[in-house]
Amino acid sequence: MIHTYEKYLKHPTGNSLKIEDALQIYEEMAASFEKCRLEDKMDFWNECLKKAAEYTKIRNDWEFMSREEKADDDGRRSLVHNSFITSINVLSRIAGNEGIDNTWREKLGDDRKKIGDFACFISYMTGVSNR
Repeated sequence: MIHTYEKYLKHPTGNSLKIEDALQIYEEMAASFEKCRLEDKMDFWNECLKKAAEYTKIRNDWEFMSREEKADDDGRRSLVHNSFITSINVLSRIAGNEGIDNTWREKLGDDRKKIGDFACFISYMTGVSNR
């Protein structure tokens, strides 16, 4: 099967994250975090982007893996996914602790599939921005 954005939006599991919504959440996340005064804030930001890229790589590789390879790698995929979720939660907490609007985190929600999709959209933004 050749994957397209339209097929993604109609995926039977639902909870698809539209690219427009992902980009809006990303812009709000970036804007709120830029306002933070924490001296080493970019370390936290960059770590989040790295975790998004690592998770995106795993999801991309998933396409080409055999059933056995997927079974062998599923635990690592879940760990990396959890690590990305923790990373965005840290960004939200840092902003919130400084009294900065972090409602982007609520907009993203807690659905794991949607958060995984968000990681892929972050990687997309990072990739097209670094030309």
